Amino acid sequence: MMIVVLMLGCPRIASPATNTAFDPGGGSVPLASSGPVTVNSVQLALVKQARDLAGAVLATGATVTTGQTIYFVLFVDNTTAVPSSNIQITDQLDETSFTYVPNSIETTAVLTGSNDAAIWAGVWSPLSDALGAPPDDSASITDSGGPAGPDRLTVGAVAVQANQTLNVSGNTLRAIRFRVMVK
Repeated sequence: MMIVVLMLGCPRIASPATNTAFDPGGGSVPLASSGPVTVNSVQLALVKQARDLAGAVLATGATVTTGQTIYFVLFVDNTTAVPSSNIQITDQLDETSFTYVPNSIETTAVLTGSNDAAIWAGVWSPLSDALGAPPDDSASITDSGGPAGPDRLTVGAVAVQANQTLNVSGNTLRAIRFRVMVK
């Protein structure tokens, strides 16, 4: 079995735009200018890592053995001072290669720019596997309909598997991890 590390993303910048609103229709109640309204857009990269049970990142192409348990770690690093809201992540597990380990979803938040060791050393809080399960409900894993077993992890308010909205404060790295067994 070969592990491939996936890194998706684009530059992480905040892009503000300023507009002024007024009453264009000339209604019966005159509206004064609302003043400037600033809309911020934060672009975040999503990183997925495979790690051994001690937290060491497995290199691209690393060999894992049948029956071995590993972690997958997903994270976004908001390197700006601008909060990012309504983050939605879907991770479809390859059921021909991995089996999800029940009740293993956890999350942590650490300072932006944290290295792999600092992320692993973060305070990890357990999350429920179940959709709509209190108190967290920010992530869940369900069966997408292929072979029996949970294989679709979602984080945030994803339409087909809505959890609580995931927001990441400015200057914060938010990570989700879960265990799988190699087939």
